[in-house]
Amino acid sequence: MNADIEKLIKNIHSTIGVKGSVVITGCGINSLAWLFSVSGTSNTILTSYVPYSKNSLQEFLEKKLTHHVSEEEAINMAEKAYEKSESFLDQSENDTKLFGLGCTGAISTNRDRKGEDRAHIAIKTSTSLDSFSLYFDKNNRDRISEDIIISKQIINCIANVHGINNNIPLNLLENEKLQRSH
Repeated sequence: MNADIEKLIKNIHSTIGVKGSVVITGCGINSLAWLFSVSGTSNTILTSYVPYSKNSLQEFLEKKLTHHVSEEEAINMAEKAYEKSESFLDQSENDTKLFGLGCTGAISTNRDRKGEDRAHIAIKTSTSLDSFSLYFDKNNRDRISEDIIISKQIINCIANVHGINNNIPLNLLENEKLQRSH
């Protein structure tokens, strides 16, 4: 983790009154390692889940999946994560702003896979639902570099919910893109 990421996470963890749950499958796992490696995680994260197989994600969502790696699935994951946040909130924290974040992706792998290397991230609060889609140049990226970019965007999403607009640069290649939906 570089110094900019660590500084942003310290800032996130020091912002009191915002907590949430994170669900990640297929990519973005570095974000959890980063969040948990900086002290103060309990100020930010109520719970995290990594339902990696399709069956475990279906069990977590309590429904059959139609499109495992899609914006729709990231939104479903964020909504379920938000519900988990509500269920884990202590009654003394009624004024806490909650979030649920979901991330799903298909990134560089050790087998030949059709389709784009991509990730979808959604974050829900009581007043908003935003989603982000990242598309990678699979000929010029490896799994680690794709995961780091996705993880940076996850941290950026959590920072924005905390009212912190100091985003970590993603350093996308010219033919890669980040799309945002509201």
